[in-house]
Amino acid sequence: MNRREMLAAGAVAGLAVAATAAEADRAAALTRLRAANDTLRGYLRDLLTKTKHRLPNGVAVQLPSTGGYVGVWPDDCFYPLMAAPDLVDRAETAGLIGFLTDSCVGLGRVPDRVEPDGLPVLSPGATNNPPMTDRIPLHLPAAWVRLLDYAEAFGVTIPRKGDWARLIERSFDQVPLSCGLAYADPQHPPIGFGFHDSIRITGFELMSSLMLHRGFERAGRLFAKEVGPAVAQRWTAQGAAVVANLQRCWDDKAGGYVGGTRSGRQFSVWANGLAYSLADAAHRKTIFATLAAKREQILLLGNTRQIAEPSWIGTGGGGSYQNGGFWATGTGYILPAIWDNDPVWAADLLGEMTAKLPGLDFAEWIDAAGRPNGARGFLASVTLPLLGIRAILENKPLIELF
Repeated sequence: MNRREMLAAGAVAGLAVAATAAEADRAAALTRLRAANDTLRGYLRDLLTKTKHRLPNGVAVQLPSTGGYVGVWPDDCFYPLMAAPDLVDRAETAGLIGFLTDSCVGLGRVPDRVEPDGLPVLSPGATNNPPMTDRIPLHLPAAWVRLLDYAEAFGVTIPRKGDWARLIERSFDQVPLSCGLAYADPQHPPIGFGFHDSIRITGFELMSSLMLHRGFERAGRLFAKEVGPAVAQRWTAQGAAVVANLQRCWDDKAGGYVGGTRSGRQFSVWANGLAYSLADAAHRKTIFATLAAKREQILLLGNTRQIAEPSWIGTGGGGSYQNGGFWATGTGYILPAIWDNDPVWAADLLGEMTAKLPGLDFAEWIDAAGRPNGARGFLASVTLPLLGIRAILENKPLIELF
């Protein structure tokens, strides 16, 4: 063997050793991931008992937290069915869908939530204050389609399905779209994604677009019989148009997709995690590089901020709630993207979050000092990380679960 052959053989051997080490690291990380999954499922089992409110007629209403929020939201209250359906009772889910049907199908559009007495509330915010918006939040029809689709797949018969289909059609028709994406008028800013309802994001709005992508896809299948082929095909085409136009939200300087193409033109941490699988290989590499470069700014005690800057630009001083708070919810969004590139980091992040959650009383969010804030016993602090784990274990894109 000459010198060149010896060097080549050594290089091959080195690569084999490195590959073996990487496989061992990944296997160890997977073991830790499964252990965290078991722990989070235990947390969720306990929280589901504590957050269930039984009405006088026997219907079990699933609340989003043990304290702080009272009502049924289409996102928060149905994340358990998405993340761990085996922990959810089918009969109780059927009763809840019937309760929501009576409250919703006669409305002009889907509501933000339904309160325990059956009263629908159209806008985010407290009922003793003026509404936060006079228009439909951009992502909202997609959230209601998702809960109905998951419920039907769970074996629940959707009552008055034709009326639901017409309500969803009315609601989608009120969502402004431009260039295939959710449009947030800079001169009259709407509310977009539910976890952005206090943030001013305008232009082509990323997170709502991603939710609508899946909502349109689901609706075209779920309600095909009720709305007919023309509407179903239009919804399917609108879902595909989001992906075709997603590059409009890409910003090389930001290092990924931005929350809005006017205000909120910042790397949107949670949304980049959700959009990761829709990007090509080069853009996925860039998204991960940005997450890695900004990890000190966006992560604390396993919780994840929405932005790396102190605040969403143009939305006050920041450092709290949706404008700079750290959320366990957000960790679920970025977990699969991190796992795809660095399983050890993903397992470390998840392990830290899982260990800290009980001491933080499963808080909605924490501040920069690590103090719990907002609602306690917040379901999404457990269910969204579980959803991220589910995407990893089932080897499917996270966005397909939405």
